[in-house]
Amino acid sequence: FFFASKHKMASFRRQDILSLCHLRNDGRKQNEIRRISINMNPISSGSVSGACLFQMGLTRVLACVCGPMECARRSDERSDRANLSVTVKSSPFSSTNRQTKSQSNKQLLEIANDIQNAFSAAILLHLYPRAAIYVNVHILADDGGILECAINATSLALINAGVSLKDLVCACSSGLLSDGTMTLVDVNKQEAFDSNVYKMSVATMPQRGSVILTKLSSRFSLKELERVLDSATTGCRAVCDIMAQIIREHHALLVAARMGNVNVSCNALTEVSDLC
Repeated sequence: FFFASKHKMASFRRQDILSLCHLRNDGRKQNEIRRISINMNPISSGSVSGACLFQMGLTRVLACVCGPMECARRSDERSDRANLSVTVKSSPFSSTNRQTKSQSNKQLLEIANDIQNAFSAAILLHLYPRAAIYVNVHILADDGGILECAINATSLALINAGVSLKDLVCACSSGLLSDGTMTLVDVNKQEAFDSNVYKMSVATMPQRGSVILTKLSSRFSLKELERVLDSATTGCRAVCDIMAQIIREHHALLVAARMGNVNVSCNALTEVSDLC
């Protein structure tokens, strides 16, 4: 009993310290994104054109791209553009929440539809007529921000596969407290389940300055929408800087490997922590 009460007091004191310092439940400031880890060579397989293992905080997503390639069925061919197909699957151990199979399937189909809509606007599909591009997304760990992590992983996997994009696609979420006093960048799972936090997911093409996807969990007034959107785009720019750095490092590694100066390992993991 003494050790249990002592543990509760320690946990309570930690929350008090975070509240007094105006920090969130994971120790971040309101405008900070979670730690990001990226692996541009997670698997080595001839059937996969490009892949990326993307981790934001404790959320981990693996994206694999096959194509451009011939369509499996002639009915799927389009004479003027490529056919983009997105599939999202979740590992049984990815989350501690126990959902029914129908609820899980509905959520995964919704995420796949959002990813397909976002990249239909970003990929130069007219360069690949009568071809097919298959994107397979696997959720390995879920601590909030699945959609944003999946979009970022898919963007890097498409670049790794050599698919032409209009711009790098970056995604981040933002939350607004119900009293309107504070906006939170990169909402985690505990914050997303909080009834006092209203979440908005945004995907942008930063160099073009365009928003290609928005998803709201609640209604916002016009002023609130502007605040949350500005907060989310700020997070997208921070994610974009990290992704651009990873792309440059990966390209330099491939150039060095082509010249015979270094061997590329599929287990090489590049980690970058946010410095905002």
